[in-house]
Amino acid sequence: MRSDTQLDLMEHKLKGSSVRYIGIGSGKGGVGKTIISINLGEILSEQGYRVLLFDGDLGLSNIHLMYGIAPLKDLSDLLRGLATIKELPVKVKDGLHFISAGSGFQELADIPKQRLVSIIHALHEFAEENYDYVIVDTPPGIHKTTTTLLSAVDFPIIVTTPEPTAIADAYALIKVLNKEEGMKSFYLLINKADNEGEALAVYESIKLLATKFTESSVNYLGFLKFRKNLIRNVINQNPIDGGFKKELERTLQKIEGSKKDTRSFWSKILKKIGI
Repeated sequence: MRSDTQLDLMEHKLKGSSVRYIGIGSGKGGVGKTIISINLGEILSEQGYRVLLFDGDLGLSNIHLMYGIAPLKDLSDLLRGLATIKELPVKVKDGLHFISAGSGFQELADIPKQRLVSIIHALHEFAEENYDYVIVDTPPGIHKTTTTLLSAVDFPIIVTTPEPTAIADAYALIKVLNKEEGMKSFYLLINKADNEGEALAVYESIKLLATKFTESSVNYLGFLKFRKNLIRNVINQNPIDGGFKKELERTLQKIEGSKKDTRSFWSKILKKIGI
């Protein structure tokens, strides 16, 4: 068993990061969050970056379903000591892998803190040594898993559609993250918009609410058009679309031009779970 001093030293080692962590969140399901995560990963890998898609929807993972790839091991196996970190990544193609979350975040409650720290340390080391970008696809809504993951990434992207309930839920997520996690800067991406005028109207409404009722700023990343062929692609377990990717490339340019948080994603996770 590690001493408190050893745990402090391990946490200290997790500080600082060269990897960029992008979090994709939404107030409700069905807005295209996972599709966006996958296509962002595809674009970055084609640009020569090493990318890991981390399925943070713990207990309801679906990245593997969209790709039609069944992982032999997932995060729950790592938590139970049935797999090593090196066994988890599933190769989609050169430069692009994903980790499936598996059966749930609830298992963390039964793991001794020393064991949990060692797991997070292993995940941190593996990410830093093998990837340039980690894209975290979080569960929809305001669940603790969602707020924990989004508050630890460098670039929290909130996805919404022009649908009134999606707009309300996107604002609710921003409000919770600001009030409970102290987050002050968000990136808003509007999906399934007919045109930029409609997307800007959505952005302005959320920005107005955030400015008036929270202490946060909302940055406009752009919009993505509704694409029927992308829905067909998902059904056929091929969640990639050329036009969709071109629109997302503009989003990436804005992200890459933003300042990165120098603190480690994993060190922030340790702090969130009280270690």
